[in-house]
Amino acid sequence: MGVCTAAFNGIKAAVKVGQEVEGVYKQLSKWADAAGQLQQYINDNTGDYGEKKLGLFEKIGFNKSETAEAFDIFIVQQKLREMENEIYHMFYYGELQHLGAEGYASFIQLRREVRENREKMVRDQARRRKRFIENMFWGTLAVIVFSIAIKFFVWLYQFGVEAGKW
Repeated sequence: MGVCTAAFNGIKAAVKVGQEVEGVYKQLSKWADAAGQLQQYINDNTGDYGEKKLGLFEKIGFNKSETAEAFDIFIVQQKLREMENEIYHMFYYGELQHLGAEGYASFIQLRREVRENREKMVRDQARRRKRFIENMFWGTLAVIVFSIAIKFFVWLYQFGVEAGKW
């Protein structure tokens, strides 16, 4: 939260000083990175704990009470929402108005596309991992069955030779 707040304050300072557009964008990039990490923290700490992959024998423990964790998440969500609203107002009505409302809309659209691409990459990787594990299972099973079949036919042949039938 501290990194996000510091980056946000850097944005406000850069805008007030009238820094070059590139400097403002660098500050916005730092803030967006910290905000993304905070959003990941929110996503990781909300929802069903059963979704988290824990080791079979890993001890489950929590550092905070449910109330404390809920307040932490709530505060982070509220602070992020306030920061995003302030940046929105900077683009539309404030110091960044010279960059244009189209710039803000473009930023939001690009952020959405990047998020969708990343989610697609994660889904594709999970699907490839699952397919790999399935292929390994079926391949191993085929090797085992083939080995048993060969062993059976060798045994059958030796039985036939010993019986004098072949």
